[in-house]
Amino acid sequence: MPRTILVVDDNAPFRGMLKSMLRMRGYEPVTASTAAEGLKFAAIPAIDAVLVDYDMPGTNGLEFCRQLREQNRTSGRNLPVWIMTGALDPEVGKSATDVGALLVLRKPFNTDAMCVMLEREFAARSGEGQA
Repeated sequence: MPRTILVVDDNAPFRGMLKSMLRMRGYEPVTASTAAEGLKFAAIPAIDAVLVDYDMPGTNGLEFCRQLREQNRTSGRNLPVWIMTGALDPEVGKSATDVGALLVLRKPFNTDAMCVMLEREFAARSGEGQA
């Protein structure tokens, strides 16, 4: 069964492109255009990971991450979250880790490399590849 990746980004062309790229690599992408919509999708048990844009109107990626961590605390889940950004500010990375994001992906990023990192995270969470 393919892993389901939630993509939360307000930019429709980017969201569509990333959805296609993930599908071509064997994932089942689910997309949301707002943080509120993303939080609803993130509550679905089939979601395996979240890619969220840092800079969105209203609730940004950091606040989304905070809200998701609270949502996960009540449900007992621990979804891996990666924040995507075009910003070059090094504080974005520190702020992202402070709110529980695993990684900051700088746009544009290599989708193949991102998928390798996703698989490493899934393997680590499932105990695969450990001695």
